[in-house]
Amino acid sequence: MSNALAIATVTETLSRVLADAVSTSPVGGAHVTALRPDAQNALPNPGVNIFLYQVTPNAAWRNADLPTRRADGALLRRPQVALDLHYLLTFYGDDLTLDQQRLLGIVVRQLHAAPVLTRDAVTSAQNTIGFLKGSNLADQVELVRFTPINFSLEEMSKLWSVFLKTDYVLSVAYMASVVLIETDEPSPAGALPVLKPCIVAVPFSLAVIDTVEPQAIELSSPGPNKIIVRGQGLAADTDVAFSTPGKEEPIFGSIDPGSTSDSLTVTLPAGLRPGVNTVQLMQPAPAASPPECSPHVLSQSNAAAFVILPSVVNIVPVAASKSLKAIVSPRVGPQQQVSLVLNQLAGSPPAGPQAFVLPADPHDAETDTFSFSTTFPNGSAVPSGPYLARVRVDTAESRLTVGASGTFNKPSVTIP
Repeated sequence: MSNALAIATVTETLSRVLADAVSTSPVGGAHVTALRPDAQNALPNPGVNIFLYQVTPNAAWRNADLPTRRADGALLRRPQVALDLHYLLTFYGDDLTLDQQRLLGIVVRQLHAAPVLTRDAVTSAQNTIGFLKGSNLADQVELVRFTPINFSLEEMSKLWSVFLKTDYVLSVAYMASVVLIETDEPSPAGALPVLKPCIVAVPFSLAVIDTVEPQAIELSSPGPNKIIVRGQGLAADTDVAFSTPGKEEPIFGSIDPGSTSDSLTVTLPAGLRPGVNTVQLMQPAPAASPPECSPHVLSQSNAAAFVILPSVVNIVPVAASKSLKAIVSPRVGPQQQVSLVLNQLAGSPPAGPQAFVLPADPHDAETDTFSFSTTFPNGSAVPSGPYLARVRVDTAESRLTVGASGTFNKPSVTIP
C-alpha cells in the first residue's frame, strides 16, 4: 500500500508523463504545470495545466480493510482509505494556430495509449522530487489508471462558473483510480504457522426443519412433553438443541425411537422457559485421529420457533398487601416480562365486565411465584368480585378452560 504522499505522487507523476508527451509536440515551448486554473499569471502559454479539483471514496475498495482490529483492540491490519482523484486538464496557447486543440489531441492520445502510471515512472518521481521523499506509491498493489470523465455542458459550466470563477478555456477531465493510503502504524505481527495440519473428510446431510407441531404447547406435569419436528433430511442420530429465553447455552433434548427422515418425535428437556423457544438439529462429527482434528458439529439445520405457554398452577388473593399471588409453570427467567390479565365474571357493572392488566413485581432470578398489586398508582383499585385469570410471559399467554356450559370458567380468582 502507499502512505500519505500518494496523492501528491500521482499528480507529479502525471505531470512528468504529460511533459514528456508535449515536449515532442509541434507546439514549440509547451510545458506542463499543476496550478489552479484561476492563477492567470503563472499558467503555461502554451502548455497544459493539471488541477486536482475533487477526491471521492472508491466504491470497490472502501470496505476492503474491515475489520482492522481484533475484539481486544489489537491491530489486525493497518487501516487504509481508498480514493479516486478527479483531475481537470486545461490547455493554453495561441488561438490563431490552434495550440490548445493540438495539445489536447496529444494529451488524450497519451492517456488513451498508456492509461496506467507504471511503477518505473512513479519510482522516478519519488526519487527525484525532494518533497516526495518517503513516498511508496510504487509499492501499491494496484496501479493507478486514468479514465476520461464524461462531463455534460451543464456540469462543465458549473465547475467553471461556480467553483473556479474564471473564464472558460478548453479543458477535459480524467479520474485516477485507485489510490490506497495506509496509516503509519507498525504492521501487526503475523500469526504462528500451522503446527500440525488436520484434514478430515466426512459425509454429512443437511437437515431442514419445515414445521414444529404443535406451534404452541402447554407443558404437562408430570409426564414427558413432546413435539413433532417435520422436514427433510432429518436423522434420528442427530443432537436436538433448544434455545430458550434468557439462557445463552442450548439445552439438549432426545429423539424417540421410530422416527423417520421427515418426522422426528422429540422429548422436550427440562429447563425450558415460557415464551418463544427454538429447536435445531445438529449432526455431530465422527471421531477422528488425532481427536483434535474432529470438529464438534459437522452440520446444523435451521432453527425453528415454537411457543411454550405458561400455565397458572395456583392464584390466591393476599388481603394484607392488596395483591394477588400466583404460581406459574414453567419457571420464568429474570429478563422476562410477566403480567396478569383479569376479566371480570359475575356481578359485572352496568357498563359490562371489566378487564385489567397487572404487572408483576420485579424479579431478579428465575422463579415461578409472582405477586401482582391490585391497586394502581392513581389510588384506584381492581373492584371486588370473581375474575378469570391469565398469566402473560413476554408474548405467550396461558390458556383458559371451558366448562360444561360452553363458557370459560378456570382459572379464576375472587378479589375481596
